[in-house]
Amino acid sequence: MADFEIWPGPMEGIGKKEFVFAASELQLTGCWMTPFIRITGSIPGPGKLFQPVNAYLGTGLPVTVQLMGNDPVQLGKCGKILLENPAVSGINLNFGCPSSRVVKHGSGGGLLKNPYHITDFCRSVAEFIPPEKLSIKLRTGFSSADDMEIFLPQLAASKSVSKIFLHYRTVTELYSPVPLPCREERFTKAMHLAGNIPLILNGDISSVSEGRKLISMTGAAGIMIARPWMRDPFLLRRFYSDAPEAESGREIFFATLINSGVAGGALIEAAKMLWGSESARFRAVIADCNT
Repeated sequence: MADFEIWPGPMEGIGKKEFVFAASELQLTGCWMTPFIRITGSIPGPGKLFQPVNAYLGTGLPVTVQLMGNDPVQLGKCGKILLENPAVSGINLNFGCPSSRVVKHGSGGGLLKNPYHITDFCRSVAEFIPPEKLSIKLRTGFSSADDMEIFLPQLAASKSVSKIFLHYRTVTELYSPVPLPCREERFTKAMHLAGNIPLILNGDISSVSEGRKLISMTGAAGIMIARPWMRDPFLLRRFYSDAPEAESGREIFFATLINSGVAGGALIEAAKMLWGSESARFRAVIADCNT
């Protein structure tokens, strides 16, 4: 068993119910964090609010629901509604999405433009949500990783959140390559700045050995893996038990999707996610779907 937390990263467009059920059936993860629910305008009714979450709740695993918006009161009230369902184990605030559209509207990574504002934002949300149920997912800064020298100590002192999920890139770095020594340096520095708040490391972790090395180096509470998990479905499970290697795992996961009724365009999208659009396996799936 791993002695640290292992989280699947939330990714917009991935959380379709067939994917969620297949991952749960194969025991690929022990918990969920949903892709963000964007809160704009009026607060959605419970039916609409729970709609993108229901597939996760049906797995029986702990579910942390991620919310994104620029109004802390709205986010707090939505989080309070979601927590009325006992299957929802926590609320996570997205301060990291680097999408230009999201940033333009002052949400996601756009909130990091003012690093002094983050703690006040979280305090406002925590008026509706118990701090022990509230976490935050962010990057090391908007355009400079030095920004975390401002917001991480402030968050630690405020005790308004119980856990921080930290992606090592800045918002403006998007998903561009960053040298691994830089990643390790940022993570190590963040651990010092975050004080006693548990830190979950996120960004380009693609193997068990790499994840364990980062935990050993930094003493972090855990890791979160997003995109590499999509190409290696049994990666998270491999941290705590024997599991198929990447190619076998892809085929097992793909077969599970087919058995659950996934077909046509949805199956092609799954193949693209698993093998990539340039692979022979992806082209074979397209051919099969067109016959």
